[in-house]
Amino acid sequence: MHSALLIAKREYLERVRSKAFLLTTILLPLVMGGIMAGSIFAASKGGGLKHLAIASNDAGLAAAVKAQVQKGDNPPESVMVVAPATEADRQELVKQVDARTLDGYLWLDLKPGKSVPQAIYASRTSADVFSVSRLQDAVSQALMRQQLAARGMAADQVDDLLRKVDVKTAQVKNGAIITSDASKSFIGAYVMIMMLYFVVVFYGMNVARSVIEEKTSRIFEVLLATARPESLLMGKLLGVGAAGLTQVGAWFLLLAVYSGSAIAARAGVNGFASFGITPLQLGFFAIYFLLGFFFYSAVAAGFGASVSSEQEVQQFSFFIVAPLLVGLIMMSYILSNPNSALSVGLSLFPPCTPIVMYLRLCSQTPPMWQLALSVVLMVAAIWVAIWIAARIYRVGILMYGKRATLPEMLRWLRYS
Repeated sequence: MHSALLIAKREYLERVRSKAFLLTTILLPLVMGGIMAGSIFAASKGGGLKHLAIASNDAGLAAAVKAQVQKGDNPPESVMVVAPATEADRQELVKQVDARTLDGYLWLDLKPGKSVPQAIYASRTSADVFSVSRLQDAVSQALMRQQLAARGMAADQVDDLLRKVDVKTAQVKNGAIITSDASKSFIGAYVMIMMLYFVVVFYGMNVARSVIEEKTSRIFEVLLATARPESLLMGKLLGVGAAGLTQVGAWFLLLAVYSGSAIAARAGVNGFASFGITPLQLGFFAIYFLLGFFFYSAVAAGFGASVSSEQEVQQFSFFIVAPLLVGLIMMSYILSNPNSALSVGLSLFPPCTPIVMYLRLCSQTPPMWQLALSVVLMVAAIWVAIWIAARIYRVGILMYGKRATLPEMLRWLRYS
């Protein structure tokens, strides 16, 4: 154990003192925050529609659609109505779109005896789905207003009937109703899950790369003169895991400082609770990070000892962390159905546990026996993974020039 702790100290200090560690610890949260803020800003400002034309053979419909398009956030700068429109008007609009004086035009053709027009939106882009969705809503709202007005309903009554209803969310917990914000809770869960996935994968694969580096530089031949292979493996796992936990702790410290600042308060953020993140979730985040890290690091270390180049590690890294991707792919399903048989089963399957069980925890606190069972199963899986990795490790680290085959690794497991 003394040798393992010395190796762990070396691995930890080597990573914490590096410039890359300092830059990623400080800059990565800033870059990710900037990307999220930039995306939100771009979404709010980049509505797509700046100069629009609405052409129809029904002047009343065109005017009603114009009124709807100009409502809401970020309306177009100009909306031109052409009604009643002819085919010559349509060709002129095409020329204006092609000359970039118009972003696009909406053509509404209401056939005699029909209540719903044929609607075509033409623009220079082929994937402006947000503008199309906005125009669909505007046309639908305009048609409903016209139909209700035609049946004698007053304008203020129509406004009351079609006013958007703000649905607030709440959660039933322990027999009591508590307020919650579904959108903020989802954002909080998403950020925590992506951080958990990134850290487990990044530091887990770092172990494999570290094994390859020391294997190709022949440092192992010196280290093995003073320590057993099992001590080297355990020291590497402890050192790299401590470095990962230090970096995650620094990120949470920065997030806590921001959450309690005046800037965050103006944005409606008041601590982790604003994103539905509870102390229980923070505690299990650390637990599942450590469990996931040790499991996948042991697998990666054993694999790294059996190959001879970092390129081979990169080629097979996807297969090592593939079980974690199951939780990411099924994120929406698990958050919506945290107690389904599939969600429970995956959360108790050790390779998927860190992501899937934490997703369930973010949506609805599972029974404590399931949380405890998941930890016990993960510890057992880690023990098995380390036992297998250590037997592959002590033989594979001295093998150069070729990748070990599966029969060879199975023989290594039988060595005493």
